[in-house]
Formats: sequence, structure tokens, C-alpha cells
Amino acid sequence: MTRLTTRLARTAAILGAAAAAAGCASTAASGDGRSSTPDRVIVNDPKAGPGSRARDLPPLPLPSYASPMHDELPAEPIVFGDVLDRIRRQMVLPQVEHPWVRSELEWYERNSEYLARVFGRGQRYLYHIAREVEARGMPGELALLPVVESAFNPFAYSRSHASGLWQFIAPTGERFGLQRNFWKDQRRDVLEATRAALDYLELLRDRFEGDWFLAIAAYNYGSGNVRRAINRNQALGRPTDFFSLSLPAETRAYVPKLLALSQVVRDPVRHGLSFPTIPDTPYFRVVPTGGPVDLRLMAELAGVQTDELHALNPAWNRWLTDPDGPHRLLVPEVVADSFSTQLAQLDAPSRARLGTHRVAPGESVASVAGRYQVPESFLQRVNGIDGSGLRAGDALLVPAGDVSQLRAGLGADLERRLHQVQPGESLWSISRRHGMTVAELARMNNLSASAVIQPGQRLQVAGSGPAQAQSVARSAARAAPRSINYRVQRGDTLSSIARRFEVTVRQLQGWNDMGGSTVLRAGQRLTIHVDGRRDFGG
Repeated sequence: MTRLTTRLARTAAILGAAAAAAGCASTAASGDGRSSTPDRVIVNDPKAGPGSRARDLPPLPLPSYASPMHDELPAEPIVFGDVLDRIRRQMVLPQVEHPWVRSELEWYERNSEYLARVFGRGQRYLYHIAREVEARGMPGELALLPVVESAFNPFAYSRSHASGLWQFIAPTGERFGLQRNFWKDQRRDVLEATRAALDYLELLRDRFEGDWFLAIAAYNYGSGNVRRAINRNQALGRPTDFFSLSLPAETRAYVPKLLALSQVVRDPVRHGLSFPTIPDTPYFRVVPTGGPVDLRLMAELAGVQTDELHALNPAWNRWLTDPDGPHRLLVPEVVADSFSTQLAQLDAPSRARLGTHRVAPGESVASVAGRYQVPESFLQRVNGIDGSGLRAGDALLVPAGDVSQLRAGLGADLERRLHQVQPGESLWSISRRHGMTVAELARMNNLSASAVIQPGQRLQVAGSGPAQAQSVARSAARAAPRSINYRVQRGDTLSSIARRFEVTVRQLQGWNDMGGSTVLRAGQRLTIHVDGRRDFGG
């Protein structure tokens, strides 16, 4: 036990040092739970060539039609009874009478239940987004853009591989500092994605000389594409406003959706609608964790369901947060004080809920990492070991508890809101299964009602009916890791097999006592440990 006690002490120091170092680099949070907004934004210079260095852009000017009342926030912000009242106060975009806008208005008026569900989800995020929009002096209508983008579903994932509340594709997210790795995808991070989206919208506003309609269209279609549409109209002597451009159907509907929604929010009674009350107070608080934490334990400390904690912290891919940070959690404001008090009583290893694994003869760092579904670098870091081999009997610090059960739990909310298309299914059959109309399902996924869908495609759905609950239960039952006995085929390599089964080459070598060898023979049998929820065949 002396070695283990020493290792625990070393781990506490390692995790504590990592937290201190990463805390400087991660997004800071102010005392009231709002992410700090940088004075300057680093973006790639669109005029520079490939591989050029980023340039430092100054803060962007306000649109010409912004009124002086939006130039800066008062020292003591006004508190409204409803966050939608706050947004109404900041609305400055022109109200447009146009057939495209009228069509979207009529759809909202016919689908009051859809809006109720969307804003019910949005209550977690809308106060934070509205305050960030207001702090930048941007039009209040932009706080409603996540309704159009994701219906306030932080797990939304589009057919174009856009993710999160603000629907960033990977290259754009990386450009605006949204990190992706084994542990996290910050395109789903509530604080970071909101910051990045507003940075991007400010940049687009600047590029289109304060024309917010063009900037919003470019957020959907890309600034280069919108610029080319403008150039085409200029060459033909035509107007270059948004409604005069030749754009794809999705983009032609995108700006009108936001304008129609803003009209509905501005005066819901006029349109025969009502919205759930969303208090103009913080829904969540940002709590520093001092290092990586086990999300199961954090939900227990907060006294909330795992799904609720995951909805506030949707960026985390795993049951454990990234050892490199950011070391903070969003927790409901109503439990934040008690959560912080209990968290402060735990040391670093306890917060990460680390247990011990006794190394068996023949085990390697790769095989142990595969068993506990963590990178080898994680085991090396928390145990203070290098790449050298392990000795039988060594005690390694590893994640405690049922890893597969937690991954199923964290994925439950996502599974309930996404449907993977099966052979023979249509929008009609899927909409019936989830208690939706075809029009609602199509709109939620930016599809036409007559769109042809493909097996394997993932669609956002409204809720979890009985049939879907059974599907989730079956998914959870299959979640335990399982072993596959794979027969090597002619032409196989370790790399190709690793890619197929979503493991690493080193894990394959460790599981099969191959040492550093990469030689395979046709007909050879390999043992591969995979996620039980995935169907790899074979």
C-alpha cells in the first residue's frame, strides 16, 4: 500500500498542477457566471495566403442603425420579469414585409407546441446568450438564432456535420478556437460556442459593412458564397440586398425564419401565441473544479439528474472531463452553493473518482487503457509513468465504477433527441413514431417535406415516445464493452483494422501480445475490445 499511497499523493500534485496551468489557458468566467469577452478577436486573415499567420483584428464597429442606448451596458443591469423582455428591448433590425417572411410567420402561428418545446429547452441557455449579445451591443434578435440553428438542442448534429447550439462545422469551429479531442467537442460548449458564434457574426457584419441581413445569411451559407452572389447581381445591374440575391433555398429561408421569429417574440399576442416564462436571472453558475472531474460524481454532489448536468455541459464526450481543461462546470444556480461547498471538501483524485487496477502478467499500458476506455496518455499522466513496461502486481490509478454505464447515461439525452434512419424508413414513418408532423420533422432538420433520407442518417426529433424509450433501453443494454474475435483478411493492416473498429494500433498490439510487431497473416485471429453500443459486424 505504500506505493499506492505515494502514487495517490503524486497524482494529487499532478492534477493540481495541471489545473493551475490549464486554468490560465482556458476560458475565464466572471463571478456572475458569464464568460469573459475578449477585447480583441484573433481570426485568420482572409486576404493572406494559405498557412499565413493570424492577424489581430480590432473590435468591430456597431451597425449604423444601432441606437445610442445599446452602446454600453449600465453599471447595474436592468432586471426584467422575463428574459424575452430583455431581448425585445435590444431588437433593432428592420421589420420586413415580404412573402418569404410571411410564409415563416404562418408556420410559427400554426405550430405553437413546437415553439413551446423549443423555448422550454432554451430556458437553460437564453439568459446567458441574451446577456452576451447585449454586452456586445449586437441586435437582440441574434439571441434567437439558436432557435433557427438547433431548436436549442445542444446535441443537434446536421447532415453537413455541424454541431451544437450554434451549429459550427469543424473547420469554422477550429478557426474560432473551439477545440475537439478525445475528451470534448467545444462546438457543443455553451460558453465557448456562444463566444465563437458572436465573434463570427461580428466579423461578418464588418465584412458586409453593417448589413446584418447579409451577415446572417453568410453565417448560414459562407461569406465567400454570399459575396459571389452580390458580385453576380452587381454585374447584371441588379440590387444587392439579401432579398434580391440568388441563394440556395435553405439560405433564402434562413434569414426570414429569424425575422419572423423576432416578430412573434416582439408581439406574441398579435400572432395568437404565448411563450413559457423564462426568468431574467441566471439559470446556471460556472463553478471552477480545480482539475478533471467525474461527471457521475458531480451530478450526485449537485443533486441533479445526469441528463441535466450533461445538457448544461454538452461538450464532454466522456464520463471524465479533460485533464487539460477547461476546469469548470455549469451547474443549476439553485444548487450552486451547496455543490461548491461539497466539491471543496474533495481532493483531486476523489473529484476524478479514481480507483486502482492491479496489473496482471502480460498487461501493458495499452491494454489497460483499452479496458477502461481512456487514452494511454491519461494513465501515464495520472500514474506518473513513462512508456516503459508495467510489472505484474503494480497498482495503477484508473477510472472507478462502471465506465460503460456512465457513457450510456451521458448519451441518453442525445439518443432521445436523435434518430438514426433505418432501411425503409421515411420522414412520414419517423414523424409518426415520434409524435410529430412531417413538416415539423423536416423543418427541425432543415429538409424539405419531400426530401429523400438515407439509412444511417441521423435526424433530430422532438421527444421520446414509448417506441423510442424502448430503443434507448435496448441501446443501454448493449452498452457494455464486448470482445470481437476478428479474422485477418488478405490486405488487412493494423492501421486499417484499428480505423474500422475505432481503436488504436497500440491497443491492438497490447490486446494480442504483439509487442511492437505490425506483421499480420491472413487467417490470423485478433481479439478486439469495442464499445458494446456500436455494431461493427464480424
